[in-house]
Amino acid sequence: MPFSDAEIELRDFRNDLDQNFKPIFEKHGPEGIGLLDLRRELEEEGLLEHLGKDRLAHLLSAADQDNNMLITYREFVRMMTEDLTREERKPFRRVMRAAIADIIPRRQREDFLANYNCCPPPLFIPLISAAEIAVFIYYTIVLERKGIATTATEGVDMESPLVYRASRRYEAWRFISYMFMHQGYMHIIFNILFQLLYGLSLEVVHKWWRVGIVYLLGVLAGGLAHSITDHHVGLVGASGGVYALLGAHFAAIVINWKEMNYKCLDPEEMEDNACCGICRVLLSAPVRMAIILILVIPDTALAVYRRVTAPAENKIGVTAHIGGFLAGVMLGIVILKNINRLTWERTLGWVTLAVYLAFVAFCCLFNAFYQGYPPTDWKGY
Repeated sequence: MPFSDAEIELRDFRNDLDQNFKPIFEKHGPEGIGLLDLRRELEEEGLLEHLGKDRLAHLLSAADQDNNMLITYREFVRMMTEDLTREERKPFRRVMRAAIADIIPRRQREDFLANYNCCPPPLFIPLISAAEIAVFIYYTIVLERKGIATTATEGVDMESPLVYRASRRYEAWRFISYMFMHQGYMHIIFNILFQLLYGLSLEVVHKWWRVGIVYLLGVLAGGLAHSITDHHVGLVGASGGVYALLGAHFAAIVINWKEMNYKCLDPEEMEDNACCGICRVLLSAPVRMAIILILVIPDTALAVYRRVTAPAENKIGVTAHIGGFLAGVMLGIVILKNINRLTWERTLGWVTLAVYLAFVAFCCLFNAFYQGYPPTDWKGY
């Protein structure tokens, strides 16, 4: 007996659901997806424009047949094939996939370590680190040809078009490009080590595009902070981006404090798996916070030392550290992955984003209208 067109369409639709939605549901385990989480994500993805609030509430309530506030894959398929009209299926399917993908499985919410994976692998930090090393090597060779030796704390080509100089601030790229220049071996070694240590671990959880955005906007914030506080000296180094990573780690710890725990294993399991227990303690939120402070202090001290002791013509500013760190904190709250986003955290994220944008706007206006800058050098150095 041949199948009708409606039966063939329904069969193909079920196959499509099995292929595209079943793997996502399996990540959440047999208990299913939280009803309230699913409803919130569907509303944020814009489904109300197609269905309306009452219709969406009715569909989800009817799908939860056992009234346990969870939607299993079986309940999801029944809702998609039986409760929705043919006109509703297309927008519902399109929005549903994005909504479910954004919901963090309960296991990952409870255990931050479950969010570590290398798919996709870290990309931004290795590439930007390689670029900074290549530029450093290039300018080391350039300085040697000029008879200038690069030492542990000295050696930077201040005539480079990458260096930020207040007299050339109309060349807007300098507010970013200064990150490729470094003053001596210690400067670049510390920056590369820090950004590999903190940047790679951030990318494993939060992925390269989020980390890249925070890093580059931290570099921008560092350049702008320097331009309004210490504009009589030049600015080089990736410290704005590095400190943005540190600030982002600080933000990630704050918004994921409960998930960065060391109590996911009970005492008996901790005794049976001592190595795992030690790792959890070392990666817990309080320890992470302490490590950030321990590493930040000596690097900042070295930056201050360079600022004080370097010759007048080679002095490098340090306020980029502060600007980058604060940018990392403010942007990290809203950009980085929040394993279990609470209402107050969402509100805080919008507030910190507004503060960052207001800071950038203020600095742009300051650079445009402040009369105390060194004379603009339109002809070069």
